[in-house]
Amino acid sequence: MSDTLTQAKRPSLTHLIAMATTLVGVALIISATNGAFGTHILGGDSTAMQRAAGIIVLSLGLWATGAVPEFYTSLLFLFLSAVFTIAPPGVIFSGFQASAMWLVFGGLVIGLAVHETGLARRMVRSMIAFIPASYFGVLVSVVGAGAVLAFIIPSALSRAVLITPIAMELAAGMGFGKGSKGRTGIILAAGMATTLPAFAILPSNVPNLVLSASAESLYNIHFEYGHFLALNFPVLGGFAILATIALNWFFFHDTPEHEATQSESVATSPEERRLGAILLVTAVLWATDFIHGISPAWIAMGAALVCAAPGFGVLATGDLVKKINFAPWLFVAGVVGLGAVASHVGLGELLGKSLLALTGENIGGGLSGFATLTAIGMSIDFATTLPAVPAIMTPLASTLSTATGWPIESVLMAQVPTWVLIPLPYLAPPILVTLSIAEVPAQRAAPVMLIYFVLGILIALPLHFYWGHLLGYFA
Repeated sequence: MSDTLTQAKRPSLTHLIAMATTLVGVALIISATNGAFGTHILGGDSTAMQRAAGIIVLSLGLWATGAVPEFYTSLLFLFLSAVFTIAPPGVIFSGFQASAMWLVFGGLVIGLAVHETGLARRMVRSMIAFIPASYFGVLVSVVGAGAVLAFIIPSALSRAVLITPIAMELAAGMGFGKGSKGRTGIILAAGMATTLPAFAILPSNVPNLVLSASAESLYNIHFEYGHFLALNFPVLGGFAILATIALNWFFFHDTPEHEATQSESVATSPEERRLGAILLVTAVLWATDFIHGISPAWIAMGAALVCAAPGFGVLATGDLVKKINFAPWLFVAGVVGLGAVASHVGLGELLGKSLLALTGENIGGGLSGFATLTAIGMSIDFATTLPAVPAIMTPLASTLSTATGWPIESVLMAQVPTWVLIPLPYLAPPILVTLSIAEVPAQRAAPVMLIYFVLGILIALPLHFYWGHLLGYFA
């Protein structure tokens, strides 16, 4: 009996990592009081930078391990950043001003409407008739749908909040209950498929847009859609699609059970028809934002307001505060704020320059040089967030070009693998938002993402280098 109790109380590896990162973070915050450590390591007036480093280490450790709910970690980050005044309030709480926050809000309302009206259930029952009656077939269908959406809807968070309720209903329709292996795999596959392959498509995510804008502003380099796609999608996009299917099948495969009621014919309700029209208009506006110039966030928010409009909407106005889980919303606020704080105090730039100093002035070309550039970008990934990587790496491109002997455009393009091949869900907010909406613990996705990352380094990275070399890049 005592052995059983001892084993039950023994902390898991996840909790040990969370405790270790928390202790390191707290130590950095406390030692910043006298500034001795920070001045020696970071140089200059480093109190704010060291405190920021401690808070970021603590937050990233909790997000990565999922030891506490993601939204709680976000609130903790915001609280500690404000208490220790590591940046102005406008920087710390910039997430609440970011359009991404309102995109997530709109998505949460749309997801609730799709569920409450029964439209998602109807769509899934129609889909089941065409989906192969195997778990592999389900995954192929979900991943295929997610990858296609990446070409149509330019915002990753828009795609995530659109596909998540459908994936949840599909899992239920296949007989996979909450917490089951089968449901977890379908949800994670939906999040990965709408996010990872899209990094190989120029206008389909924030990091690509930051890279494109920075390259144009600093070096007058303009990326073309076709060239960007030809370089990045065959290997990186293809690997992301195939790995998403294979890994989710390996970890979570189960036997689907089609609903017995799938053949029942029920008349479409007026609410379903109205919601269908709202979703159609929303998707068209998302897909054509390059024409009308309206942000996807405001399109999503407008759709949410229409869904809850008195007398016309498909939801009661009170449902916006009674039935919506705002945890994903708070999580995004923390992630955006972390990136802003890291940039404001100079941590990202310091890390980039320090890593560059470690590699020496002559990185060299070839696969080793490509791997070094990728390693620098991935290290910045861990310390900040994905959109921050091109903002930090792009200004260093001229120096990196000299160190590798490559044209600046090749150095810029070498950043893309750093956000396609990610080891943990928290690094890609759309994936974590998908998991959060579906109430799937992030730690259940972590082993899949880690193996995806390792396979990507061993297989996709060398193949992408040689493919780029064949097209005239990285040479």
